[in-house]
Amino acid sequence: MASLRLLLLGYLGVLCYHKVTGIAIETDNKNVKAEEFKEAILSCKHKFSKGMSLRIEWKKIQSQEVSFVYYNGEFTVPPTTPICVVPNSAMTGTVVELSCKEAEGSPPSEYQWYKNGIALLEKTGTGSARTTNITYTMNKKSGTLIFNTVSKNDTGEYFCVASNGIGLPQKCSMKRMQVDDLNVSGIITAVVIVALIMALCGLGVLYAQKKGYFTSKKSNSQSTSEKDFKHTKSFVI
Repeated sequence: MASLRLLLLGYLGVLCYHKVTGIAIETDNKNVKAEEFKEAILSCKHKFSKGMSLRIEWKKIQSQEVSFVYYNGEFTVPPTTPICVVPNSAMTGTVVELSCKEAEGSPPSEYQWYKNGIALLEKTGTGSARTTNITYTMNKKSGTLIFNTVSKNDTGEYFCVASNGIGLPQKCSMKRMQVDDLNVSGIITAVVIVALIMALCGLGVLYAQKKGYFTSKKSNSQSTSEKDFKHTKSFVI
């Protein structure tokens, strides 16, 4: 049996100043006991003046983070630490996608990417001088950061922050992406070396055939077979 004790935010203050604020809060069960992983019901009865938009926050005792928030007729919870996927390395000119996602925030979180501790700008399409040279696309709803043609200038430390206006924003750990040029000269050199090796192997085979190495071996094999056959035949007679 686990004892669940939750404190309604501002509960004591409201009880003391309900005449001033026009809000009164009470509960039927101050000490709720329930089995772990089973249902537990906590009640919150409140009275407030008409025209007020009431926001209720449930908190655990000795906890600074909001556990549950009830606002505009629905429950919300803060975001959890997002999971970020950042490639360790990339080649210039290729398409690279970074992703950031958390699944527990309600309403759904929005995502902001940072590079070397500086928030990346979102391309608004207004043609401002700060956004015209942006070579990436950042989607704050889905959490993706896409480089259509990544360059060496995009090398850096990246992390993402998830927030939904409830509780504290959460960020993933910083990860480094290294962008390098495609080593064309190295690839050409490797191809030339492989081609030379194949050519030398081919010339070696031709030389061996001209010298009769393969034919001599075949003739010797045939003569040996004929001798064995004659010997067997004479033995039978």
